[in-house]
Amino acid sequence: MAATYKEKAIVLRAYDLGEADRIVTLFTEGRGPVRAVAKGIKRTGSKFGARLEPFTLLDVILHEGRNLDTIVQTEIINAHAPIRADYGKYLFGEAMLEMIEKSLRENQTIPRLFPALCVTLDVLEGEVADPSLLLAAFDLKVCALIGYHPHLAQCLNCGRETAGEKVWLNLIGGGVVCVNCRAGLDDLIPLAPAALVLMNQLMALDMAAISSSRVSPALAVEILSIAFRFSEAFLERPLRSRAVVLNYLEKGAL
Repeated sequence: MAATYKEKAIVLRAYDLGEADRIVTLFTEGRGPVRAVAKGIKRTGSKFGARLEPFTLLDVILHEGRNLDTIVQTEIINAHAPIRADYGKYLFGEAMLEMIEKSLRENQTIPRLFPALCVTLDVLEGEVADPSLLLAAFDLKVCALIGYHPHLAQCLNCGRETAGEKVWLNLIGGGVVCVNCRAGLDDLIPLAPAALVLMNQLMALDMAAISSSRVSPALAVEILSIAFRFSEAFLERPLRSRAVVLNYLEKGAL
């Protein structure tokens, strides 16, 4: 028998269904990603109004359906309007939402992932020294939480510690290899010592600390590009946001 349930959720995206309705993808705290119908949302005077915009944190009541659940009631906890009002923040935030949506199957839950997104959106909404670092850290931490933790301290092949050396990130193996072990391997990304140090820092620091961190613009873009490629190797499919965000940075918008 179909049931009604209540969840805390973040709106990932929405798209039209017919003339009046919209399908909304929600990332819920207890059930993971859920697709649901918001009936009549496009009509003037809809009870949902602007409550189902991307980034919005909600208390939502849904009714289970055979293929899609139905949104019955919503109450905004945090609209995250400053993210939508700032073009740059919007692009970085959209990349975070895409990472979540493509990392999980519908109704798949991963411990600590929902609060990780909540915290990161709260930080993004405020003052951020370099959102490139925040996004890079978020993507790497999502990979780690789901089980694809980057191994950065030792060579994957020989086990030798590589601190202070130039290494290569092996996307297939999910970690670094040294100069002696890289021969014959595919999908390698060179990592200078400074880049390796920064990746370790991003994995270790919380998002609030990362929000105040600054490095050279070139290093920030390099790390973000690496984080995108690492994430795509884990997902085994491309991230649309990679080209959008990197193109934005290349134009010197920050």
